[in-house]
Amino acid sequence: MREGDAADAPQFLERLRAGDARAFEELVAAHQHRVFGVALRMLGNAAEAEEVAQEAFLRAHRSLPEFRGDSRLSTWLYAIVSRLCLNRLASSDRKAVAHGEEILLRVADPQGGPEAGAERGELESALHHAIAELSEERRVVVILRDLEGLSYEEIARVLSLELGTVRSRLHRARMDLKDKLERFLP
Repeated sequence: MREGDAADAPQFLERLRAGDARAFEELVAAHQHRVFGVALRMLGNAAEAEEVAQEAFLRAHRSLPEFRGDSRLSTWLYAIVSRLCLNRLASSDRKAVAHGEEILLRVADPQGGPEAGAERGELESALHHAIAELSEERRVVVILRDLEGLSYEEIARVLSLELGTVRSRLHRARMDLKDKLERFLP
C-alpha cells in the first residue's frame, strides 16, 4: 500500500477499525518513515524520534475505532506525532535539543564538485541549526508545510489552529529563517 492511495479507501479503514493486524502493519509500513521524519525534525534526536514515532503508532492503534475519517489517515497520524513532539518539547525534564549528525534537508545539487559539497554541507548545517532554533510553534508549521508538504488546511486540522494562525506562524518562521540564513542568500 502506498501512502495516500489505498490508505483512505473505505475497505481499508473498515479493516483497521475491525482490528485487522495485517491492515495495521500495512499502515505502519506506509507511514513509518514520514512519521519518524517529522519527529526527527521536531526533536533533533534520532533516539527520541524513534520513541515518539512508536508511541504515535501505539496511540493510533488504540484510537482507530474513534477515527471518523474527516481527514486523511496521514493527516491524522501527523496530528498525533506533532502533539507528542510538542508535549515532549514542552516537558520540563527534556534535555536541550541534541544537534547530532542527522541532516534535515537535502538542498542543492548533489552533483557538484568538492567545493559545492562543502558549501552544501555548510548550508545544510546552518539550515538545521536555524530550524532547531525556531520556537516550537513556528518549527512545527515549517516542518509540516515545507518539509512534509501538508496544505495549510491540513496543518490547521493537525494542530487544531485557525487557518490564519497557521499562515501567520509560517510567515514569521520563514522570516526568521531568512534572517538567520541571510549570508547564504544571493
